[in-house]
Amino acid sequence: MRRLFWQMMISLDGFMEGPNSELDWLVSDEDFDRYGRGMLASIDGMLLGRKTYQLFASHWPTSTQSEAPRLNELPKYVFSRTLERVEWNNSTLVRSDAVEAVQRLKQQPGRELALFGSAELASTLMRAGLIDEYRILVAPIALGSGAPMFRHVEQRVRLRLTRSETFSSGVVLSYYEPR
Repeated sequence: MRRLFWQMMISLDGFMEGPNSELDWLVSDEDFDRYGRGMLASIDGMLLGRKTYQLFASHWPTSTQSEAPRLNELPKYVFSRTLERVEWNNSTLVRSDAVEAVQRLKQQPGRELALFGSAELASTLMRAGLIDEYRILVAPIALGSGAPMFRHVEQRVRLRLTRSETFSSGVVLSYYEPR
């Protein structure tokens, strides 16, 4: 069975984007780039909600960044009830029940699956117990307001810290698994 991890960079006060959906505060450094290369090599599929898909699809197909070829070639499963089509290379639109679709994906052979951003989708998958690991990157900034990482979490989700590392920029990456 394949594992699914949810990766998100958040501000120190827990927001995944600013009050006007801005992401200009996200931090990248050599340590983050090293982590990103290893992480992308370890997965063979990405799960994206509509907003994250649209953000990624507007950037990565024409990007000259070193990770662009890998992101463009990976299979992408886009969960949306409003999109009519997805055009980014190797993308599949999933309009059916997200829980059932992810259960099927996890049953297939292969390496890990990564869920990037997509807080609404993540909330659904959290409630269903389908997220095997949470990779939370905390940036050294407080935004004061914005969109919180954890939305629609109706019950406590107990997690166990399995490891962490600090990047030269001050970003702390923590790995958690459900208890």
